Amino acid sequence: MRFLIIILAFFLFSFSNKEVKDRIYLELSKNNLYEAEKLIYDVLKENPYDTDAIFAKSILILKYAENLNNKNLKIKKYQEAMELLNSLQKKLNGFYYYHYIKAITLEKLGNINDAIKEYDNCIYYNKKFIDAYISKAMLFWKLGNIDESYRIISLVQDKYKVKMLKAWFDYQMKDQTSIQTLQQILDNPLFYKELLNNRNVLNELYFQIMWIRHRFNKDDLYWIEQNEKFNTNDYYFSISSALYDLYTKNDEGATKRLISIISKYPDKPYAYFLMYEILKKHDVKKTKNYYYFLKKAVECDLYNLDFKNQLKKEENNE
Repeated sequence: MRFLIIILAFFLFSFSNKEVKDRIYLELSKNNLYEAEKLIYDVLKENPYDTDAIFAKSILILKYAENLNNKNLKIKKYQEAMELLNSLQKKLNGFYYYHYIKAITLEKLGNINDAIKEYDNCIYYNKKFIDAYISKAMLFWKLGNIDESYRIISLVQDKYKVKMLKAWFDYQMKDQTSIQTLQQILDNPLFYKELLNNRNVLNELYFQIMWIRHRFNKDDLYWIEQNEKFNTNDYYFSISSALYDLYTKNDEGATKRLISIISKYPDKPYAYFLMYEILKKHDVKKTKNYYYFLKKAVECDLYNLDFKNQLKKEENNE
């Protein structure tokens, strides 16, 4: 009887432990980092060597690092995550998501060749994992190998994530079909239903349509209003409000709003770019104060060819 009680207790603990681990990954997926952290440390308190909890901790550290402005602190966090991942090599080798997280960490640390190998490992172990193709394509885009970026995303038949990335690449290559591609995704009822369960992707989709239309001088308020109604990302919502001010000839209101956005989000590019556009329009004394904001936009988004080409154009006009 005592033996049966011990066995039952073991299974109850295992079931409870699995529930906790499932909840950890759910909280991480929602970016509820504080809740995830508490759960991770509860598991590690019971068992400091728990593989799932250590792996989740490495993901948590990566997410925390993304919120840091200090580059040295970021690097330390990436190194800390890498140490944890290396400690799990024997246990998790062959698990596609482990290789994916390791690839991301290596890329953040500037170890590009090893990052590419790990993206390839991830794809080898799970050819259906779309995010690995997307991240690898983005890495080659950052390296300036545009042809390889397009080749990688052409390997995947995806509903919306890969199409969104291709549309973003196309926009930077001055291809206006990017707008139609994005609108087709949003207009598809089945896709939209799925996207409602993935607000980050849906927010990005709304924003991309609005931003690309702005860059191609499609001067209508509809998509700006759509973003203000449906975009739950605070930064994207704020940019749409600033654009609304611009399109309704309220440059002073837009400027105040953009300064507020920049103070809140100093590492994001779009508010800087809009400030550049406003200041350039009003630069009657040829002070070229707008130059600073264009350079900041490029600095915040080093791999945006649209911003880079705009900066080159300004430099050639000097």
